[in-house]
Amino acid sequence: MALRITKNQAATMSPEAVKYLAALPHPWIPGFLLPTLTGPRRIPRFRKAFQAGEDVIEEALIARYSLTLEKTTIKEVPVLIIRPKIITPGNEHALLLNIHGGGFVMGTARERTALLMAAEIGITVYSIDYTLAPEAKYPLALNQCLAVYEELVTHFDPKQVVGTSSSSGGALMLAVVLKAHTLHLPMIKALGMFTPAGEISGVGDSAVSNNRRDVQSADMALAIVRQNYVGEMNPRDPGISPLNDTFDTDFPPTMITTGTRDIMLSNAVRLFWKLKEINVPVELLVSEGMWHGFNWEPDLPEAMRTRKIVVDFLNSQIRTARREESMR
Repeated sequence: MALRITKNQAATMSPEAVKYLAALPHPWIPGFLLPTLTGPRRIPRFRKAFQAGEDVIEEALIARYSLTLEKTTIKEVPVLIIRPKIITPGNEHALLLNIHGGGFVMGTARERTALLMAAEIGITVYSIDYTLAPEAKYPLALNQCLAVYEELVTHFDPKQVVGTSSSSGGALMLAVVLKAHTLHLPMIKALGMFTPAGEISGVGDSAVSNNRRDVQSADMALAIVRQNYVGEMNPRDPGISPLNDTFDTDFPPTMITTGTRDIMLSNAVRLFWKLKEINVPVELLVSEGMWHGFNWEPDLPEAMRTRKIVVDFLNSQIRTARREESMR
């Protein structure tokens, strides 16, 4: 079943976005088949097929932007350091912490978002290659990401560290920052959150209303997460769905991106209001007609516009930190 795009919908979207959606079959699966098709035995096949397609795009981006990649470990956690050909003046001592998406079961530290941010911000990226589910259920990935966060804010100036995350990486990033606050660790300077999955229990309007409008099925995504990552835990546990946690006023200034078709649109809206109500500087960018994860399409006009605003925001936060430091 293909995604339906009407003439009126197409009128407010770029031709590239319309063409992308029109060519994409919608992965809707009857509910009674979901447990069989999304269980642990199926994940290696999904992961292999997904990564085969991503490898081609990622390698093209590395060549296009002359990126340099270095594998390392931090607190025994694999981390990929991505260096751009040109560092933006002023970012020589700054770094970006990235947590990749992929429903906790797919993706790698070399994801498109990490590569694009390194090139477009002009900053060194530390991207975490956390252990995927079902090989590792909650909370191993969270603990790994927290260990890397703690090490980075200990050895680098936290005010020169910014963060990005995509989709399920957003759940991990939010949980890491909230736990860092509980542990009295320094807060990093700012966050750019691309279509974040702050609540993965299935509650929220967009998980229902966009279930057959997004490029992926909310039912299928949630089934994968429940069977392979959550396990016997309550999916509304704050460590899993951090929108259910308590946020404090020292939470970093945040830019949130989503789209009107995004199955996680409600998550983005709820996160915005959660931060707005405690006076944390926050902005929500909702792109017309866009889907979950649209931001990582390298040449899609709506994605390029969204990334530019996030890039400008993160660079401005780094510059602000430098000015504040110079005035002390």
